[in-house]
Amino acid sequence: MASAIVMEKVARPELAKHESSILDLVFVMDCTGSMSSYIESATSNIRSIVEEIVVSEKSDIRLALVEYRDHPPQDHTFVTRVHDFTAKVSEMKGWLQQCQANGGGDAPEAVADGLHAVLKLSWRTESTKICILIADAPPHGLNPSGDGFPNGCPDGLDPVQIVREMVEKHITLYSVGVEPPITLYRDFFMSLAYTTGGQYVPMVNAKLLAKVIIGGVREEISLDRLMQAAEEDINREMQRAAAEGADDKEKVKRINNIFATKNLCSTTMTNAFGTTSFAAKAYSSTCQNMAQMQHAFLSTSPAAAPTTASTLFEPGPPPPAPHPCGFGIPPSALPPFTFGTVSAAPPPVAPSSFTFGTVSAAPPPVAPSSFTFGTAPHPATPNLFGTPSVTTHTPASFSFVTTTETSGIDGVPPVARAEVDINYDVTENTAVNEDQAERIYQKWQHRKK
Repeated sequence: MASAIVMEKVARPELAKHESSILDLVFVMDCTGSMSSYIESATSNIRSIVEEIVVSEKSDIRLALVEYRDHPPQDHTFVTRVHDFTAKVSEMKGWLQQCQANGGGDAPEAVADGLHAVLKLSWRTESTKICILIADAPPHGLNPSGDGFPNGCPDGLDPVQIVREMVEKHITLYSVGVEPPITLYRDFFMSLAYTTGGQYVPMVNAKLLAKVIIGGVREEISLDRLMQAAEEDINREMQRAAAEGADDKEKVKRINNIFATKNLCSTTMTNAFGTTSFAAKAYSSTCQNMAQMQHAFLSTSPAAAPTTASTLFEPGPPPPAPHPCGFGIPPSALPPFTFGTVSAAPPPVAPSSFTFGTVSAAPPPVAPSSFTFGTAPHPATPNLFGTPSVTTHTPASFSFVTTTETSGIDGVPPVARAEVDINYDVTENTAVNEDQAERIYQKWQHRKK
């Protein structure tokens, strides 16, 4: 069983209207057989989670729970089981105690049904609304391989459209992806969260779940307060930016400048490996439904992962700090490899085209002359971003698909992060960073419609 976080229990403080926050928080949990440790962790820590949020944010908090499994014939127990909002922590804990990890047939689960149930909950109009999705499998209709419903949810529910409805209701989604099982689908879950202005959070150990929930909620409450404090300034500046033909990047920069000028600070949860990828942003902006998402996924992702895929979960000493630009680990720490994968060097064949994050064929392994984002170049040849090259031909053609964090090689999915690499520490009174400004812009542009 996952170990509980021990916290001193405190009484709920008296809430002053000007400093309190009203929070509606729902957990949407995959309750199939592989999720028992996460259910146990949530059950063990729910009281401590609530007390920490109440004390730190002076929150009037309500909790809800949506359990989901799968459709028959894949699972004959239930598709979803919904528990609407309650202010009683004991009631929420009772629901979690009754939740058991069983069932699940094919790899995909009823993710769409779980998210759809969120829309039907009794949300308070004035509340900060947060949905925490905890999943280790994709929805139906994303990857047809091994999917009993390759055309999507048999009830016709579309998770891509559902998250857009969540945005309209001001619900922010945090996608907690259980890695390594979810790694192949990381960009998909990342795109859902990004659409709502939320975050993707990689999870490799159930005992970290409470920390993620507390950190994510505290950051989200702070961003909501920032939006309220600067709403008029943001509206005015965005109108000016639109009149000037500014692009999205410039609008995000201007939002960030507003907070800097007004000296408004945020609470920040460390989530270095949950940074939204270019592919996830592309999915969010171009895919309006699950059919388009499936097409994009199949066009840009490797095939379903073989069960023998290598990972970096083997025990060993903690790695050194990440490279300052965030693209990998210095060559002294690991042998040459492509970020996110572990593979042997291929035999020497003629170079071929490749996608970002994969390695085209290369000459026999030689000692690297310099380090280029995790790949070993041939000696005395120019280094091309992310690719090895040889002197006898022009560089291999390049086509953008996804980031090195999410691509794989020859059908092998990217490597999930080892526990030693990840922390979810919370820092108060920090300057609003670019990622937060972008998420605020995402919320603003969808909510203004």
